[in-house]
Amino acid sequence: MTYPISNAFHFIGLCLAGAVLSACVSLTPDQVYPLGATQSVDPSLIADLDAPLESTIRTAKSGEVILRQLVQSVAVMVLENTVTPTGDVSLAVQARSVELTEGLTFYPAVSVGKENALVACSFDRPAEWTPRLNPGAKGSGKVCFVLEKIAGKIDLSKVAQDLGARSSSVFFFVSDNIGVSAASGPYQKLFRWDPQLTYEVSEPARFRAIESTVSEKSGMPNIALRFLSTEDGAQIKPVYLSGDQPVPIQADPVVIKADQAFPTRIKYDGAEIEILALKEGVLAYRILSGFATGAAFVMDLPESTIPVPAASR
Repeated sequence: MTYPISNAFHFIGLCLAGAVLSACVSLTPDQVYPLGATQSVDPSLIADLDAPLESTIRTAKSGEVILRQLVQSVAVMVLENTVTPTGDVSLAVQARSVELTEGLTFYPAVSVGKENALVACSFDRPAEWTPRLNPGAKGSGKVCFVLEKIAGKIDLSKVAQDLGARSSSVFFFVSDNIGVSAASGPYQKLFRWDPQLTYEVSEPARFRAIESTVSEKSGMPNIALRFLSTEDGAQIKPVYLSGDQPVPIQADPVVIKADQAFPTRIKYDGAEIEILALKEGVLAYRILSGFATGAAFVMDLPESTIPVPAASR
């Protein structure tokens, strides 16, 4: 028997209600979500069906993760030419400046709110600002270039394609980890507090996709399945893992009854798990396949603080 989980985290054909997520004033910012994609599953996690059954069985206690798979930004884009704003980027209450130099790296994201768009956001913080009433409280921030405006639904199967070479003449400012010294990685939501303000550059900024590398700075997360024991049996729940902290995903869990027939199989976005037994809060299982590789989805992950135990063999 197979139990599919309804998948909300991919947001394929995403239709976001403007009344809920639109931002016309700075009190309600537009939100910018990085685009991620699953990497290939670790082959050592997949059960060898030709091997003796006993050698392929894994066990998990409640709260443990039974499958995890790395997630990476769908692309890394490098700025090929140095550009400058055509006008003043400062505000009445804040002096601002920005250096958009050749070699600056960006990652794809979707800006959601008053106007939806595919954008390229900087890994670093090239913008600096100084409050006019408190010059000592200087800060820095990221910028995003508008690559393509999106009308209606956001179809991630389309917007995340053809990122090899893009150009843009318009950018805007965004905020990430306010009060945190290091810039956030390409997995956390950004805030656009002045969505009505965009700025033009001296010539179109040209972007080229380059090979993405995993770095400690990026805080590469995982998409995972987590086992939770319940009074009536158990649940298998999809989660993100930022470091080792589980972040719930808006998807229905698989419900497993303690008195149901075993073995049984469950599926979630390409991942297939064979449940062999459930007894006294312990799950016996085998991983038959990992999550689908390369599918694009929106991401919003916090920093890691809480460890989660891994399931054992």
